[in-house]
Amino acid sequence: MNYKFSEKVINKSPKDIWAFIEQGLSNDVIIKSIKDKIPYTVNYVTKDEISFSAETRNNEEPEVIGFTDFVTVVNRLKELEIFNTSSGKESFKGTKIYRKRSPFFALLLSSNVIEKL
Repeated sequence: MNYKFSEKVINKSPKDIWAFIEQGLSNDVIIKSIKDKIPYTVNYVTKDEISFSAETRNNEEPEVIGFTDFVTVVNRLKELEIFNTSSGKESFKGTKIYRKRSPFFALLLSSNVIEKL
């Protein structure tokens, strides 16, 4: 499945996209993975990090997507214009969220930051 940034955010900076997500998600909301197999619970969203957890990941312990890595990955994905979990994999290299690609995409999709083509 291919994705692109939605019209709502295509011209926004990663910082503005973070704020868009922060305003749109509430604590303890459940989002589905991009293949609708894994439910992720968003524990909280702050100006510095997004915490999530899933029964099938990290022994159910919360994981974090940090703001700095978020900015890096969003900037790299924007350069691709159209991407998927495979083609976007390079965009995550060197970040602390490399192993969190699936929840990252689920977060963007459920927040209407990206959309399916």
